[in-house]
Amino acid sequence: MWDLPSILVGLASLATIVIVVLAHDWRDVHRQRMAAREHAQRHQLRKWWLRHRH
Repeated sequence: MWDLPSILVGLASLATIVIVVLAHDWRDVHRQRMAAREHAQRHQLRKWWLRHRH
């Protein structure tokens, strides 16, 4: 018979796997969105700031 602690451990493991998979997908989407935004914005002041900050 399945006892309650082993069922809870199984559910926690399943939740962890789902979170890891969704976080990985979100990270890829975020990276693509940031690349598109960076490509669209061509501010000379921002470029200067990135070159000269220390």
